Amino acid sequence: MILQNAASLRHIALDASHYHPRSEYTASPLDVPMTEEELDAAAKKVNLGRWVYIGAVYGPEPVRKALLEVTKKEMCKVPGSRFFHLEDRTEPHSTLHARAETMKGVPTWDELRWLKHWVPNCTFLSFSPISKVDGKVAMRQYEMAKERFREAKLDFFGIFSIGMREMHNVVCVVYNREDADMRRRVQWLIRTLIRDYAANGWGEFRTHIGLMDQVADTYDFNDHALRRLNESIKDALDPNGILAPGKSGIWPKGYDKTKWALGEDYIK
Repeated sequence: MILQNAASLRHIALDASHYHPRSEYTASPLDVPMTEEELDAAAKKVNLGRWVYIGAVYGPEPVRKALLEVTKKEMCKVPGSRFFHLEDRTEPHSTLHARAETMKGVPTWDELRWLKHWVPNCTFLSFSPISKVDGKVAMRQYEMAKERFREAKLDFFGIFSIGMREMHNVVCVVYNREDADMRRRVQWLIRTLIRDYAANGWGEFRTHIGLMDQVADTYDFNDHALRRLNESIKDALDPNGILAPGKSGIWPKGYDKTKWALGEDYIK
């Protein structure tokens, strides 16, 4: 495998936010998404491209060298692309160096630096569908998400991460947690994306606890056969429904799900 350790292709908004707060890239209010021109300027400001690939290679030096040569050759086929090693990026708080620590297994808070200052009271919700590794699918998912972000009046953040045989599309919805209107728009966006992607056959591989019921509902093959199986196992092993009732959308038979589940219409 050439692209090792969850190789990721990152939208520039994510890396730009690692370096500076939003106010250094745009004068627009938070309900006006950054324009394409502003994103181009942000990429130039931090000396990166509109999309940033970050990966790692492992093994003896001859193996690492061979893998890097193949990666560089293929990636640099993209017009205008550039290739950086760790020693090429000497700026403070480099995203490449932050990811390098993570990929070495060294815990670091620096990778979450963007949450410190992008917007006031910054936090995020993650939307994480999984699908086959396919460029056309990736473009379709990106275009769909970007349009919904525009409707929600929010900046798009996203990462495509390639596994052994699957593509993870990690979409980060960044917002001010103290802004009630922004919170509602974020919830509408996430719940709408779940519906949109499920309609195309793309399900999530992880989700927030408040979205588990809706995500579980999207796995509906054969009249929700997977959920019925999980519920049968749950009731057999935990007949009183004591252990994490409702976790991952699996409710014990002793619970009235209609009173507890947070479905797709739940926005608070």
